[in-house]
Amino acid sequence: MFPEQVSFGGIYLPIFLVFLAGTGLIYLALRFVLVRFQAYRFFWHPALAGAALFIIVLSVMILMLGP
Repeated sequence: MFPEQVSFGGIYLPIFLVFLAGTGLIYLALRFVLVRFQAYRFFWHPALAGAALFIIVLSVMILMLGP
């Protein structure tokens, strides 16, 4: 289990920010792969598909690792 807050340099931050940072790293890796294989051409609105992918990855991280 993760704590409710994380101390970073003496500043207490909510654990949600840690999940956002982790999701951002995973999203950047997935986006690189999708751009490399030109998978975004299958989407009508690539920015909307990217936002949906970010939300999906964030949801999976919270469900798997969250409190």
